Amino acid sequence: MGQEQTNPLRKIPIVRGAISETERLMRQFQGHERLPAPLYIAVFFLFLIIAVYFMQLAVLGIGITSDYGDIPLSVLTYIIDVIMLITTVDAVMGISSKKPSSWRKVMRGAMLLFVFSIIGAVLGSASATGLVALSPLLVTAICVPMAAIMFMRSVRNYYVPPMLEMPPLRRWIAFALFSQLFPARKYEIYYG
Repeated sequence: MGQEQTNPLRKIPIVRGAISETERLMRQFQGHERLPAPLYIAVFFLFLIIAVYFMQLAVLGIGITSDYGDIPLSVLTYIIDVIMLITTVDAVMGISSKKPSSWRKVMRGAMLLFVFSIIGAVLGSASATGLVALSPLLVTAICVPMAAIMFMRSVRNYYVPPMLEMPPLRRWIAFALFSQLFPARKYEIYYG
């Protein structure tokens, strides 16, 4: 008996836009760069910074609950350390995103750790911070190599968006502190 065999696979017409979208995705995938090797070292230093913040939070928590030193100052330091911990974790999670703002987060995290270690050393035993204040020299040994890694040309090149030129080093330094790396420009589109 002549049963018709039906093909379980349907033929779906492919629209031209779907092909171009696939080609675009393939070009994007092929252009995807791996994380530069020095950034893995920077991630290691960021994990050291996270460990420092966890240590500070643990000791500050014990100091606050045992009424050691100036309690309001200890609570303020605790809140600042929580904020800095969250900022550093955010920097670690975004370091591979190729966004210039991720580069800035890493640099600012290192700078703020250094500044807060100096403040902790100055405050001394006025609060529970004195129990966990790291030597600014030790913090410098963590922050300076990380900053040097972030200023390496290969790392900076990783964070430059496609089709833009590499800004000079002084613009990267200003970007880490306060300015924009790529100022807003007017773009004109010419249809030819």
